[in-house]
Amino acid sequence: MSKIIHQTDEPSLNSGYEESSITELFIVGLHLTVYGLKEIENSDKPLAVLVAAHGRTNSQKNMINFSHGILGRINSKSKENKKRDLIIVTLDQRNHGNRITDKKANLSYDQNPRHLIDMAAKVYGGAQDIQLIIDFLASYLFPRGEKTIKEWIITGISLGGHVAWRLLREEPRIKIGIPIIGLPFESFPKYMKPRAEGLGIPFTPPTYPPSLTPLLEDDVDHHKYKGKKILTIHGGHDKLVPLDKGREDIDIVLKVANESEGRGEIWIDENTGHAVSKEMVEKTAEWIWEYGLSNE
Repeated sequence: MSKIIHQTDEPSLNSGYEESSITELFIVGLHLTVYGLKEIENSDKPLAVLVAAHGRTNSQKNMINFSHGILGRINSKSKENKKRDLIIVTLDQRNHGNRITDKKANLSYDQNPRHLIDMAAKVYGGAQDIQLIIDFLASYLFPRGEKTIKEWIITGISLGGHVAWRLLREEPRIKIGIPIIGLPFESFPKYMKPRAEGLGIPFTPPTYPPSLTPLLEDDVDHHKYKGKKILTIHGGHDKLVPLDKGREDIDIVLKVANESEGRGEIWIDENTGHAVSKEMVEKTAEWIWEYGLSNE
């Protein structure tokens, strides 16, 4: 029986591929790291951009090997079938990395009674930051119109996976997404409630303020998921963000995607808990290749 992975082995995520180029960029103070930009300088292909969002208590530094692994696997593919080039963009999520102002706000209920509020705000704000990137990245990287960004793709881990789900619902420019060990925003109360109650904390005000109810429990317009290509990746032994707490919502989303010229799949790594495995990175790269780079 294989050993269950409960902690991400970050160096393994690059799968031994050669490191891609790294370019630092600031959009009005928002620090971005761009992977793979120099390699495509002389290409005339249109561009796809993958935004990769890190997990809670981490930073964009934790996405270095993840990004090298994705690009390494993509660049190992046959160039004959490649319709678009790919770069990867990472950022520090709100109150993380170089943007941290309150460490307590990143902790769970046992140390932070506002955990639900802080998590919801980070997912909302994280999605807004990535929408800012979508709005302005081309202007900063290609001010003379040197390249055209044709496809926006989102992935993310844990908190970043929640952000990816929110963008798949709320951002029409993102049509391809791979949330990793994350759940849709509409599933928030379903897994945050047992997380609180497991510590003896009632899931009532002030833990769950009434003002958050419409934000988290309003009816969802599932038509927003139409035509999207969604691969949702989970650890079979994930007890922190368990798939079963969001399975009902995910099944609805994937049904809508599959019935509307999109594609929706769940992939479970049965040897992993709340962590990222090399196999998860490989599945992510294959999804990006199939739907973002090798198809018109």
